[in-house]
Amino acid sequence: MRLKRLEAWWKAICIRALAALMPRTQRGVTPDWSARPHRVLYLRYDRIGDMILATGLIRAIATSSSTITLDVLASPGNAPILDGNPHVGSVLIFEKRRRSTWRALFKQLRSARYDAVVDGMVLAPSLTTALLMLATGAKYRIGVGGRSNDFIYTHAVPPGDEALPVAERSGRTAIPFGIDPHATDWRSELFLSREERGKAEAKWISLPGPAGIAEQSRRLLVNLSATHSARRWPDDRFVEVLAHARARDQSLRIVVTGIPEESRSIRLVAESCGGEAIVMDLRAVLAMVATADLILTPDTSIAHAASAFRRPAVVMLRRRMAMFAPYRLSGRLVWAEGATLSEIQAGQVSEALESALQGLEPVI
Repeated sequence: MRLKRLEAWWKAICIRALAALMPRTQRGVTPDWSARPHRVLYLRYDRIGDMILATGLIRAIATSSSTITLDVLASPGNAPILDGNPHVGSVLIFEKRRRSTWRALFKQLRSARYDAVVDGMVLAPSLTTALLMLATGAKYRIGVGGRSNDFIYTHAVPPGDEALPVAERSGRTAIPFGIDPHATDWRSELFLSREERGKAEAKWISLPGPAGIAEQSRRLLVNLSATHSARRWPDDRFVEVLAHARARDQSLRIVVTGIPEESRSIRLVAESCGGEAIVMDLRAVLAMVATADLILTPDTSIAHAASAFRRPAVVMLRRRMAMFAPYRLSGRLVWAEGATLSEIQAGQVSEALESALQGLEPVI
């Protein structure tokens, strides 16, 4: 505990030292964004789901004025989320764990001459973010206020109600661009090429099933994997739920997917319900989400992708993480009141899945 306090104290000193080196400007005074071209950098170098949630904010800032070019600093893992996004100028890759790449990136940031930098890491004030802001040399530095490092910002926007969904909470960083956060659609948005969507459609149609009804049968995409064990639901309960779903609808086309490390679980669950086990790269999974009729998943990036593509989903998540729930999702949320999803029983998910399937538009 004492070491952690010492580490926090040392980081706070370092952040203050970096802040002293940043360009000086009057706090709270915003430029006339429409007066000339402006370059803005958005920082979001963490997880895939976080980048999906950020796409509504990216759209809002990029379209707030025709003179703004918005670039995004992303991680190697979440950068593919922005493929094809018309609101993004350039995507810069930040490999945080490879310190040997930092110098070249910092040089690139400085040469880009950004006018403003937006801190998208809304829940984690960090020394790394301060270093990146300093490297840009940006005159305007924008972030959610109410934290210990507000002094690094020229615009520390009010954090708002802590109960706000994270999409709306982070959306407040758009206020300095003249955007009313209460009148803005913060829903996520993802973009697929015609080829990506076509391959997913072909995959669904090629699945084995009752003859002659490939085009008419329901498509259920099931994701097993989660990045943290607390969000992983037991395989045997997936088996029970999917057996029930199959008994209710023999024509249901089921694809079970997840990360390569869980290939064995994916295969066993798929075989138990007569489904197809498919392990794909991120963009291919996104295309499968976009072309499914319904998604079943724990609280992961797949849930946020379902929301972005306006696809109904049954999502299992912990009540303590409610602010990170898929934004404006259609479908059903199944809540765990404790620390892990394992307390959710198969019957709860089966009921939610059956209800969601019944609520789908009729297939013609």
